[in-house]
Amino acid sequence: MAGKSDKILIWDVPVRLFHWLLVILMATSYFSGRAKGDWMQLHFWSGYAILTLLLFRIVWGFVGSSTARFSHFLKGPAAALTHVGHLFRKEGPRDVGHNPMGGAMVVVLIFAVLAQVVAGLFAADTDTGMVNGPLALKVADKWVDRATAFHAWWINVLLILVAIHVFAVALYLLWKRHNLIGPMITGRKRLDQAVEPGEPAPRLRFASGRLAMSVLLACAALVYFIVRAGG
Repeated sequence: MAGKSDKILIWDVPVRLFHWLLVILMATSYFSGRAKGDWMQLHFWSGYAILTLLLFRIVWGFVGSSTARFSHFLKGPAAALTHVGHLFRKEGPRDVGHNPMGGAMVVVLIFAVLAQVVAGLFAADTDTGMVNGPLALKVADKWVDRATAFHAWWINVLLILVAIHVFAVALYLLWKRHNLIGPMITGRKRLDQAVEPGEPAPRLRFASGRLAMSVLLACAALVYFIVRAGG
């Protein structure tokens, strides 16, 4: 039987680094964008880094470790809605990796942030008109205006999604006594919170660091060429 001291490795290093780097870079982009002025250069660089991370995570969702793969945690709308019913119960289903609702939120956040970054590539600074996204000069002015308006408005949607995510993590910690933050730091989760009593630890496959680095470099190169295309 799994005890409270027994832990299992569920998150690989790439997933953990992606998560925390994305948190840091999104905060950097938000505050540098609000500061404007000389901070806009930092805003652009953090945006490029975010785009690189997002592309990496999408690819990693197909070729990465077991728990990183979309096929592992995307169970469809029915499973996600069923899981909602367990949120306000003391006990709930045990999951290795993301639960169905958490997995759905991961995908929503990835593509919501991706939409914000892509819009930023075509956006312009409406205050001065001197700062443009790297691809703003490649499209008609009407599309620049639309991208700029979307980029300014969509950040509010992202803030709501982030608030929902933080609320869910806090709910799990305070109500269910499931610490979701610790495993995203150490990679390890209590076995009794991952599998049902009496069940053996799952056999997970972890992708190599060399593969992760190759994917990251390929994504960084793609972002570089996208940015250079606007130059």
